Amino acid sequence: MQRDKGSSGFNARKGNRPPGLRGKEIGLYYRNLTRQRKKERGEDENPIEPKIHLGCKVSVPSGVLERVKEYMEEYNQTPAKENSDVDGQFKRQFRYLLSVNFEEFVAETKEENEDVSYTNPKLDEMLRQELEQRQQEDAARKRLQARQKLPTMRYANDIVQAVKDNQVILVVGSTGCGKTTQVPQILLDDAISRGCGSECRIICTQPRRISAITIAEWVSYERCESLGSSVGYQIRLESRKPRDRASITYCTTGVLLQQLQSDPLMHNLSVLILDEIHERSVETDLLMGLLKVILPHRPELKVILMSATVREQDFCDYFGNCPMFRIEGVMFPVRMLYLEDVLAVTNYEFGNSHDRRPKRCRPEQKMQHQAMIEPYLRRIRNSYDSRVLEKLRLPESEGCEDLDFIAHLVYYICENEPEGAILVFLPGYDKISQLYNLLQSPQSPKGQRWRDNLVVFPLHSLMQSTEQKAVFRHPPSGKRKVIISTMIAETSVTIDDVVYVINSGRTKSTNYDIETNIQTLEEVWVTKANTQQRKGRAGRVRPGICYNLFSRAREDLMEEIPTPEILRSKLESIILILKLLHIDDPYRFLQTLINAPNPEAIRIGVNLLMRIEALDSAGILTPLGMHLAKLPIDPQMGKMILMSALFCCLDPVTSAAAALSFKSPFYAPLGKESRVDEIKRKMARNMRSDHLLVHNTIQAYRESRHMHAERDFCYKNFLSSTTLNQLEGMKNQFSELLYNYKFLTSSNCKDSASNTNSSKIPLLRAIIGAGLYPNMAHLRKSRQIRNRVRAIHTMATDDGRRVNFHPSSVNSGESGFDSSYFVYYQRQKSSNLYLLDSTMVFPMALIIFGDGVEAGVTQNTPYLCVAKTYYFKCNPETADVVLELRRHLGKLLLKKAMYPAPIEENGYERQLIKAIELLLSLDERLGEDYISSDEIDDI
Repeated sequence: MQRDKGSSGFNARKGNRPPGLRGKEIGLYYRNLTRQRKKERGEDENPIEPKIHLGCKVSVPSGVLERVKEYMEEYNQTPAKENSDVDGQFKRQFRYLLSVNFEEFVAETKEENEDVSYTNPKLDEMLRQELEQRQQEDAARKRLQARQKLPTMRYANDIVQAVKDNQVILVVGSTGCGKTTQVPQILLDDAISRGCGSECRIICTQPRRISAITIAEWVSYERCESLGSSVGYQIRLESRKPRDRASITYCTTGVLLQQLQSDPLMHNLSVLILDEIHERSVETDLLMGLLKVILPHRPELKVILMSATVREQDFCDYFGNCPMFRIEGVMFPVRMLYLEDVLAVTNYEFGNSHDRRPKRCRPEQKMQHQAMIEPYLRRIRNSYDSRVLEKLRLPESEGCEDLDFIAHLVYYICENEPEGAILVFLPGYDKISQLYNLLQSPQSPKGQRWRDNLVVFPLHSLMQSTEQKAVFRHPPSGKRKVIISTMIAETSVTIDDVVYVINSGRTKSTNYDIETNIQTLEEVWVTKANTQQRKGRAGRVRPGICYNLFSRAREDLMEEIPTPEILRSKLESIILILKLLHIDDPYRFLQTLINAPNPEAIRIGVNLLMRIEALDSAGILTPLGMHLAKLPIDPQMGKMILMSALFCCLDPVTSAAAALSFKSPFYAPLGKESRVDEIKRKMARNMRSDHLLVHNTIQAYRESRHMHAERDFCYKNFLSSTTLNQLEGMKNQFSELLYNYKFLTSSNCKDSASNTNSSKIPLLRAIIGAGLYPNMAHLRKSRQIRNRVRAIHTMATDDGRRVNFHPSSVNSGESGFDSSYFVYYQRQKSSNLYLLDSTMVFPMALIIFGDGVEAGVTQNTPYLCVAKTYYFKCNPETADVVLELRRHLGKLLLKKAMYPAPIEENGYERQLIKAIELLLSLDERLGEDYISSDEIDDI
């Protein structure tokens, strides 16, 4: 019998369904038919309950629950003065402060400084007499004569006049012209000579720490003064500040951005110099955007933008067609040689390498190289020997694929060129370390012959300041200095005895894929602008040579200039800085920059900050967010180390944060990967955590160092002692920051009071999870196939993407996890999407430290859910206690953010921490209950 078409519009008999349907389409047809019939019968008055997949059970045993309640009752019995209304205090003291917009913030600080005067006639006269007296001294006259040789000094009077006539000027000059060292001195000496030195305070920003220090030291030397007199520097965690007035301060751009938080109009400044703006760092672009808002309120503030000759017109246009002042002239000419020229003069043979790491190129890399080089070889076949042409066909001939080639070139320069330092540009710390070891312990006869004649210095931003300074010293007579550097020596640092530059043409660059929300650090080819900057480093003291380890064909494919950093970066840290400056709408402000980032990147950043509670639901900065904005690390890392201070597990958690901010101390030589993997799993001690693996390794290294056996320990375990020492240095920096912000009683990360809970593994996992959240992954299946050592995993991140543990992770291929939830810091897309690092966390840690936690009932089963993503069976008693505990924890974190102080061992706040520790300790006892039966599939 055929159903009336008017009632449903469908024909229900199989033979009468719409023709052409196949497979899944047939199922969808009948699903829609069923829904239509229910609607006609009025069965859709109550919407269908969405299907919820319930995970494991997290109900707490009654005895444990009672103890948790007792701890919370003790916590609630606070002294009267401690029992004040934290929410009310926050609204009164912080909410107003944080809700003030930028215009109001500027107006308030303007009013506060309205009657402040920096003029001091008595000081002016004293400064003028001191300057005249010093200029008569022999040392000062000699150093002034040396300064006069710099191209910038020929324009001294013109610079003074240009600054006098304009609020903003752009000074453009090639690398080595002296603009960074001389422009501030020219302006300071002019102000002192005119009797208004007390009104002169100059800040010159630098993109890197090492430049701020070394330039300040050099300028002090030129002025025949000790550092800290008229010239000083200020960088994160280190400073030698100059006198308050008539002074020059070289500081990192980030330090100046922090100073704007208390005085956005920079009332105590007379001249602000933004150096190296062509590098287009995030901080510099941000500062230029802020200046466009600030300058109308400070008409007497002078701003000097300084750039190399790289798209300088863009900056001129951005500041309303401000005057551009060019410093013409270079120190000495530099001859450019390309790979084909270098191969012709050195006769290096690839394949005879003493480097034990065999060179391997991917098939696509070979094809791309061939497509580039073959047409070029046809063009130059009559200009170069056939052996050179054959070598150019090898992909490993260019860049820094073969470090023995670079070492061979160093020896060639030693044999064939006059004295002068050699500057080698490499992309990153790992290659610098490898070449350094190669030159220090050469295996080739030529290398062994020259080894004792070389003084080799590595140079990169992660070195300690004292180590960085050594590269500027001239070598002993008869020795040749070799500096192996990242791009830090490209514009930020001038080493005045460099004559030869070896440019590998490679650098490390961040890249951000908005679609996948993945940020990567990749080795890439430099731009043509980078090459010109590197070339300029060879002509400082006399005519030089730049050896480019890439062909002219490769250079033709290079981009003209680097992509601005703000277009290839995640934006969470930037948004926090803006919020601290009372810029409430990051979307609107960031659109005013020279290059506006994608609005979707901004949305992703704002959403993450809300989820980690750095911003509230209205987008206003929270007290926690205020502290995270001040910490010079990623906000998630910042939250991790703050939580470790409160929960007294500082040492292990700062180890994790340091490694995530820098790198793992392990290295894996080709052919030894499986051995390194075994060592890492042994070091991990079954903790199921790449992050705790790092701390276990640091602890073992400390023990070996105590026994004076660290070299043997590192050699046997494929560890870099340099990286381990760097991680220790970073840990101490984190501790010092927290100590300065009053979260700790000691700046020592190993202090016992800061580490009373450092042996409690469930707590450590939870605190790491609290920092890395919401970067979550769920292991749905772990299949252990017979005759296979490694398990096969089926897992996904909370955005639904299929992922797996990276092969280098200690969790890769493991089975028998006690929990199926993992936190991670970084994903990497290659052949598959991988979690580069991971730590197993238990549901209770997610429930306590996650966001969007709420109770509910589905299909008559009560549950607790996290962010409407992860649902756990939970009885109402447990749910009530946990939700109350979360409320107390939220208020405690709010209070600690408002009034930073350690949690006292015997104080009432400790009771709440004990309650949390007790709940987390259940993880070890109930671990097997946290895996649902459908999450294990043994075959």
